[in-house]
Parts: sequence; structure tokens; C-alpha cells
Amino acid sequence: MKKKIFILILFITSLFIINTTKVNAVGTANISIWASAGTVVSGNNVTFTVDLTSSNNGAFSAWSYTMQCGGNLIWQSGDKINELAGASSSPITSKRFTFNFKTTGSGTATCTFKLHSLPDYNDSASAEMGGTKEKSASIRIITQSELEASYSKNNNLSSLSVEGYTLSPNFNKNTLEYNVELPNGVTKIKINGSKEDGTASINGLGEHNVSEGKNRIEIKVTAQNGSVKTYIINATVKELDPIVVQVNGEEYNVIRKKDQISAPNDTYTEKTILINELEVPAYENTKIGYVLVGLKDKEGNINLYIYDEKANTYTLYQEFTFSSSIIYIKDNPTKIPDNYKPANITINDKKVTAYHLKASSRFYLFYGVNVTTGEENLYSYDSKEGTVQRYNDEVTKELIKENNEKEKIYQYVVIGLGSLLILTYLILLISLIINSNKKRKHLVQKMSIVEEVKINDTPKKKNKRKETKEKEENIEETSEKEKDD
Repeated sequence: MKKKIFILILFITSLFIINTTKVNAVGTANISIWASAGTVVSGNNVTFTVDLTSSNNGAFSAWSYTMQCGGNLIWQSGDKINELAGASSSPITSKRFTFNFKTTGSGTATCTFKLHSLPDYNDSASAEMGGTKEKSASIRIITQSELEASYSKNNNLSSLSVEGYTLSPNFNKNTLEYNVELPNGVTKIKINGSKEDGTASINGLGEHNVSEGKNRIEIKVTAQNGSVKTYIINATVKELDPIVVQVNGEEYNVIRKKDQISAPNDTYTEKTILINELEVPAYENTKIGYVLVGLKDKEGNINLYIYDEKANTYTLYQEFTFSSSIIYIKDNPTKIPDNYKPANITINDKKVTAYHLKASSRFYLFYGVNVTTGEENLYSYDSKEGTVQRYNDEVTKELIKENNEKEKIYQYVVIGLGSLLILTYLILLISLIINSNKKRKHLVQKMSIVEEVKINDTPKKKNKRKETKEKEENIEETSEKEKDD
């Protein structure tokens, strides 16, 4: 009896072990899903990726799934989202699916990957794998305005300094302009700084070249939303015996180091001149007699000026390079033909005064000096083509003459047509007069005949006409009576 009980227990235990082994032999399905971005601007694309894997020694060669997404996601490409059954030529342990969508509207959009079937290839009965059957991922869809509103507006610096020197005043993120004094001979400084917001960007830090006098250096901080704040450092390098001059009521410093200026073109040669008995680097063009020196304004900008030693004056030098010549424009209204009016235009990014006949014209005149040849001429400038040529007064005169001839021809045509019209009117008037005279003559003749008939009428004829008239009257009276009866 004990032996039978032992055998029964052993049999039951064997069945349990077999069943347990069979259950453990079936693999486990795992699903991972994620989007290419957590926040997407409406109208842009987003990709959802799904990784399907098996564990516990499981493998699969066939699958069936559905990808269900919200209405503000429109499928574009990749794996199909409707229920799809697929298969592999050999058993695998992982499979990746990608789904590309276009976003619409705004709000939260969710995609859910549902696994309908995943038989375990290693299981003799191809039992369905256990584990995860579905998984979801969500994104936030926003409008462009919502995106821009979410950008940081912080464009502050958290620190600013000039290495080796002290700024005045002390740095404060709300103070935008600073000064620093530098000893004579300093040619380069290093600016250090940091931004308050990590999403902002800085432009202007690092090394900067400086020259004698005031040097204006800008440090621009751009916030994530695009707003810009500009910090300014006025770095003043002390000058030895500075030469200060007045130009149009403004103070300028004469540049005394030749490495701070350069010749505008190869028609100028380097030389040294004396201003206030101090040596100054300059450039001279002997053909046009110009001597150029460098002047620095209060902002630290350096430009070349024409120096007139006799008059002790400085005139801003602006030359313009065209395809065939280099011209310095001189504002000389006395050289401009009559009827031309002044206008401010831009040539090669520089503003100049030119002259035109009317506001809608694309052609302008200006007086200038060819710095290569030394010749002074009146020039015609085509603002549309950006070209210039010497103004030819003879051509203008020919055009005026041609226009005058055309006007004369027009006048002749008008006079001819007017004369023809007057002649036609006279002919019609004469014709009307002739016809009127003919009618008057015919009427006179008719009246003469009537008078003649009256004169030649005999008494008998008169009596006969009287009798005839009486008979006609009697007939009419009889007719009237008949009608009354």
C-alpha cells in the first residue's frame, strides 16, 4: 500500500515538473516605445519608434500588431499603423518598427502599440509569449507662437571684465556702458564675461585690438527668443601729445601711428607730414593733389580725411570704385546743369549727394575726380545697373534737339489738322448758303406764277369756280343731313 502511494506521489511530482518546465520554456515579450521629440511644433513631423524583444530564451518568427494614434497625428511613412501580420525567414529575438507622422493642431498626442500575436518559435506548441502586450508614448504639440512664447528672454551678462584692468563703474547686469583706461603702448586687450542664462549666446568676448585714443567695443548677448542686449566698453589708450582737431563742430584725434591707417588704393604713396609741428603719417596722390590723414572720432572709428594745409581743414574722403575707374565725389552744385535737383542716394554702401531731373528717374549726375587720371568731370550714374560714365553734354543737346524736332512735327500735324477742319467748316457753310439762295429763288418764282394766274383769270372762269365751289358745299351739306337721319 505504501509502495502504491509512493508511486502515485512520484507520478504527480513528475507531471508538475514537466508542466513547470513547459511553462518556463515559453519566452516573454517586451515592448519599448518612444518619440523623436517630447515637444513638436504643429505642422512638423515626429517619429515614433517601437522595439519588440523577447527574453527567457524566447524567439519569434511571426507577429501581429496595431499602432493606434490620436487624430492630431497623420501617418506619413514607415511601418503601417493598421493591424499588420509579419514574418521572418528565421527566428529572431528583436524587431524594430518606425512610424512617421505629421502633427496638426495642438495639445497632447498619444500612440499605443498593441501586440495581438507573438508565438514563441522555440516552444513546440508555438504558444503565445507572455509579458507586455501593449505600451504607449505621448508628445506635446504646440503652435509656433506657443513655442516662441516659451523661449527665454534673459539676455543678461552675469560677469564682465577686461583682463588686467578695472572697469568703471563696477559691473552690474543692468549697466550697459563701461570705461577702462589703458596706458600708452597697449595694442591688445582681452575681454572676459559669462551669460546669466545658458540658452543665450554671447558675441564680442575674447581679444580685441586697440589703438591710441578711444576704442568702442561691443559685447552682444542674444536671448533664446532673439532679443539682444548690447554692453559697451570704451577702452581709451592714452596718447602722447594728442592732436585734437575740429571737423563740422566735432572733435577728432589725428592718427599718429602709420599701422592704424592704410592707403585707399595704389595711386597714393606713403609720406610723413607735420601737423602742429608733430609728425603724422599720410598718403598723397600727386595727380589730384590730395593728402590724406587718419582721424578718429569719439566712438573710436577711424576714417581718412583730405588735409588742406593752407586752409587747415579736413574733408571726409570717400572714393567709389566702379568697373573702369575710382572716383572721389565732390559736391559742386555749380557744375550741375539746370533743372537738376539734389537727392541723397547710396553708392557702394555710402551716402552721397547726387542730382536728378525727377524723383522717379534712375539716372543721377555728380561731379567727381578720377583719382587715377586726376581729371575732374561730371558723371552720369545708373542707380539700377550701378554703373557710371562721363556725362556727355553733346549727347544731351542732341537728345534735346531731337525732342524739339519731334515737338515741331507734332505742332505741324496739329496745325494741319486744324486747318483742314476750318476748311471743311467753310465748305459746309458755303454749301448751306448756296442751297438757301436756291430755295429762296424757287419760292419767288412760284409766287410770281401764282400772281400771274390771278391776273389772267377771266370773269367766266371765276364764276365757274364759284359754282363748282357751291356745288361742293351742297354735296357736303346733303351728306351731313343723311348722317343725321
